[in-house]
Amino acid sequence: MEICLTIEGKTHCYGIPEVLLPMTHWKPGPGPVNYPAFLQDAMIVASLRAESHKITDPAVRERLMTGYNEALQAIEKRAGPGVEIRA
Repeated sequence: MEICLTIEGKTHCYGIPEVLLPMTHWKPGPGPVNYPAFLQDAMIVASLRAESHKITDPAVRERLMTGYNEALQAIEKRAGPGVEIRA
């Protein structure tokens, strides 16, 4: 992501760093496997939730939490029956 500001006719752009952790998911065990990246996706979404309180703008934080809740529901639905995510 890059944020660009135009000040007195000149554009100044700043790169916004991404927090990238070495995320890997465990190999699925025996039986039906329909979502091998389940744990990786869950870790990323959980990390967003854990850091959401640091967002200072309430409107931005609220939108992030809406997206978080939708992502959580999508992960749980994709994982299939017998999977419950407790957040």
